[in-house]
Amino acid sequence: MDAKHYNVLRDDKYGRYLVTSKELDGGELIFTDQPFAVGPKAGKYNTPPLCLGCYCPVENTLCSRCGWPVCGAQCERDPQHIAECEIFSMAKVRFQPVADWTSSAPQLDCITPLRLLLAKEKDPERWRQELEMMEVHTESRQQRPTWSMDQVNIVDFLVDHCKLGDRFSKETVQKACGILEVNAVEIPSRGGFSIRAVYPRLAIAAHSCVPNIVHTILQDNYKVEIRAAIPIKKGEPLYLCYTHALSPTIVRREYLLESKFFNCDCPRCSDPTELGTHLSTIKCNKCDNGVILSTNPLDNDAQWICTEKTCGFKTSGGAMRKMLAVVQAEVDQLDLLEPGPQAIEQREATINKYKSVFHPRHSILLSIKYALAQLYGRVEGYSIDELPDLMLERKAEYCRMVLKTLDVITPGDSRMRGMMLYELHAPLMYLARNEYSIGLITKDKLKERLQEPLQCLADAARILSREDPQSPEGITGQIAAQCLEQLKASLEAI
Repeated sequence: MDAKHYNVLRDDKYGRYLVTSKELDGGELIFTDQPFAVGPKAGKYNTPPLCLGCYCPVENTLCSRCGWPVCGAQCERDPQHIAECEIFSMAKVRFQPVADWTSSAPQLDCITPLRLLLAKEKDPERWRQELEMMEVHTESRQQRPTWSMDQVNIVDFLVDHCKLGDRFSKETVQKACGILEVNAVEIPSRGGFSIRAVYPRLAIAAHSCVPNIVHTILQDNYKVEIRAAIPIKKGEPLYLCYTHALSPTIVRREYLLESKFFNCDCPRCSDPTELGTHLSTIKCNKCDNGVILSTNPLDNDAQWICTEKTCGFKTSGGAMRKMLAVVQAEVDQLDLLEPGPQAIEQREATINKYKSVFHPRHSILLSIKYALAQLYGRVEGYSIDELPDLMLERKAEYCRMVLKTLDVITPGDSRMRGMMLYELHAPLMYLARNEYSIGLITKDKLKERLQEPLQCLADAARILSREDPQSPEGITGQIAAQCLEQLKASLEAI
């Protein structure tokens, strides 16, 4: 059991929430948590059939006993699968063959709720202490189409078809669905696909779009480590961000209302400029100097108006949402491209297409720049040692732009910061060396210029060393540590 650096409080706004019981340093471990249950995200989240042991994609590979998807004999023996395998085998309920093994599999909707219920049976005391009081928003969920889908695909299926009525009531199964929908977090699996898990203590942390804690999933047993992202005073609430940090306010608030059943009114959501980051700001195409901001970001239907007094341009919240959805769908297609020259060129073209529409730091453009910062120097035709200075400068500019935004919206040690610091070191290093090689700067100036990439590598290695060593971030952290030693050695040799 780890040291208890928090207390649980309750109020009308947050329900249960966590506050610190001592002063915390940035990066300090606050607590760890074991998942109560882990399982696939399933069909309603557009997840294809995955192995129920390792969560790798499968095709026509089924368990020899129960006939549900597993990738081989080892995963058949996975302890989580053995329990459900027995239920499916006894009830003679098999996974129905599918024509397309790459499309979503609603048959798997029942797996994670079933695992939650089986864990309840196995450890009723932990259920009573940690999950029984979780918020499930039954009335709100009953108004959603997903309620009736869950009733058919999960509740009726498990109770009636799988003959579990003597072990679980339909109300209990529906409560398990609610616990997952409201409290589960999406995590990366060992197979590389997103799955979901319920962490009872992590679930108590309140939400803010400017969090002060970060969490890391260790993939060998899916344990989560929660750390302070920044120094936190004793008695302050611990805030986790439930949404994607780079999303604009309209998108974040709609997601939180849809998935977590609350309207966020944090300082970032309340400010039309998103604390000066301009992640939601649109350029005005009716005048030269104005930008378009929401008149009330806490009302998704509020008017958006130009800041230039003489302009008077207005548009509706609905029109803004529609425009964002159209452009985001276009950007989502970019994310499907394989890393290569086309992935870079199409993103550059998209930035040029929309640079007169969005503020340069608008979330849509910033997300593309974040992706480009990672692609420049890494793909065929754009390797780091063949990038011209202009492109090295662009890579550095995009890294700095993302880092400047992260300073405000996710201050302190976050995975995204660690990755951007690692990406920033290379263009800074190559630009300095290029200038020295053609005689533009002296040896002493070169040494001075190499101090910043040195610091970037040291900070990236420190932040990413806390990640799972097999994850992309953990591997980057190890590379950063090696590059740090190499750069130190080359500095000494200059």
